[in-house]
Amino acid sequence: CQFGLSSDASLSKLFKKSIQDDKNWLPEGPAHREHEGVKRFAKGYIAYAGGGKNSRNKQLIISLTDVGALAGGSPWEVPFGELVGKHSFETLGKIYTGYGENGPTQGQLIAEGMDEHMRTAFHRLDYLKSCHIADRRMQPEKF
Repeated sequence: CQFGLSSDASLSKLFKKSIQDDKNWLPEGPAHREHEGVKRFAKGYIAYAGGGKNSRNKQLIISLTDVGALAGGSPWEVPFGELVGKHSFETLGKIYTGYGENGPTQGQLIAEGMDEHMRTAFHRLDYLKSCHIADRRMQPEKF
């Protein structure tokens, strides 16, 4: 599941700068998607999306299954977080994935945003309306 483009094309254009890749904590490549029982990209893992070396920016991916197709085998797919708590995984299971690769293209969204025509054509797309940083001092069972 990939997200991070604004529905407002002018905002997407503002945040185009790429960031450097993180150092991988496991060997790179498809042959190393699991190492000594540790899955590189398990269900609920979060990483930046990218399309090549040092190509990451505002888009993120969350794995919907253990060792998904992306599987973190590239330096731009190093997991930096994971979902925690029952409610987080319940929410993850509600994300609509029916468009697959037939949804709006990144190029369309960056150039045009999510205009009324696209909202009608892709009416089942999910949106993030807000987010916040959880207080690190909270007890894990409160998440």
